[in-house]
Parts: sequence; structure tokens; C-alpha cells
Amino acid sequence: MAFLPYDQDVVIQLRGVREFPVAPAAAETDRMAAKIERAIDEATAGGIQDLQVLILPDGVVLTGRCPTYHLKQKAQHAALKFVSGNLENEIEVAWRR
Repeated sequence: MAFLPYDQDVVIQLRGVREFPVAPAAAETDRMAAKIERAIDEATAGGIQDLQVLILPDGVVLTGRCPTYHLKQKAQHAALKFVSGNLENEIEVAWRR
């Protein structure tokens, strides 16, 4: 088997017609973001709306909306288990009326 510079199991599909392989570093970043997102969803029981986890070279940024500061704190605590660098919690607390 020849060496392939990309993960064969991770591809991007565009318009359902062509597949493009993703570089290994990008694939690992996507996997880590998905792990953090899953951990936050479990810790907050899905209480963070529009949750996005952005992995940067110097840390992680969390964005989304939630109804309470407690949920924002629980999301941060869940993400800290996976983050070795900086963690920016940009989750907005939006009160429902």
C-alpha cells in the first residue's frame, strides 16, 4: 500500500459530486472540535444553542448562546478537560422573556 498524505476516512463532499481528502492536521482538528462539542452537549444537556468550537494554534474558542451563566460555566468546565492552551469562552448569555 502506497503512502497517502491524507486520511482516507475523512473527506469533504461538495455538492455530492466530488470528494476531496482533508489534510491529517485538519482532520485531527475536526476530531478534537467534535470531541469538545460532544462533551459540552453532555455536560449542559444540549443547553448551548448554536455551539461552535474553533480550534486555533494558540487555543480554543467557544461560541454560542445559552440562557444562564451556570450553563456557560459548565460548558467551559467540560471543554477544559481537552484544552492544553488558552480557552476563550465567548458563549453569550441571552435571557429568554
